[in-house]
Amino acid sequence: MRPIFRRDDFQSGLFIKRERLIRTAEEKRIHHMDMSRPIAEILVEGELSPFEHEALYKLLKKHFRLEQPSYSELLDETIGTRVNIIFHHPYERSFFTNIFQEDWRDLKDLFKQIKYRRGRVGAAFTLTFVDEKIRLIFSSGLLRDEELGSAMDQIGHLTGIVGQMLRSETMVEPLGQVETWYDGKSDRWQGFRGAGLIDKKEYVFDESLFRWKTG
Repeated sequence: MRPIFRRDDFQSGLFIKRERLIRTAEEKRIHHMDMSRPIAEILVEGELSPFEHEALYKLLKKHFRLEQPSYSELLDETIGTRVNIIFHHPYERSFFTNIFQEDWRDLKDLFKQIKYRRGRVGAAFTLTFVDEKIRLIFSSGLLRDEELGSAMDQIGHLTGIVGQMLRSETMVEPLGQVETWYDGKSDRWQGFRGAGLIDKKEYVFDESLFRWKTG
């Protein structure tokens, strides 16, 4: 006996097919959007609470492709925790205006919470920007709330001057890595030190000459 196909069955089949097509298109769109995002990595020296872990992950996941934070032993006994975040993106103004936008302020507030929960031992933070040419590292020690806030704000506004510092005309040799640290007393990022990409020599930035020279 031949099966009987009712109109409702036909319409139900079309509905299912249409839903599958919509779902497939949506998955492709989300995948494309995710692949267009830059990569970030989180490495924690010491520990984060489950709340801190999840809050940091969710905040960065909104803008970056990343895995769950990884953990390693804390070797610096002068602090309670160090949070390292690596952004695989050039250090430029568009990183803050187009990618992070208002969430840079939320990251600053989260850092303050992490520091506060560790009491006197506090927490320190390292933010690294990696592109094809250079690795730029901003590393803090123990800071008070107002110092931490100022340090984070300055990172968001130093792209122009740092870009000038990293022009090829200011270098003896191309640099593969540059690191700076925040000084709370002077309220500025200073002590820019670099490592030669080819000669592996150590260089320091002379602000008076606005040039790099061997350290």
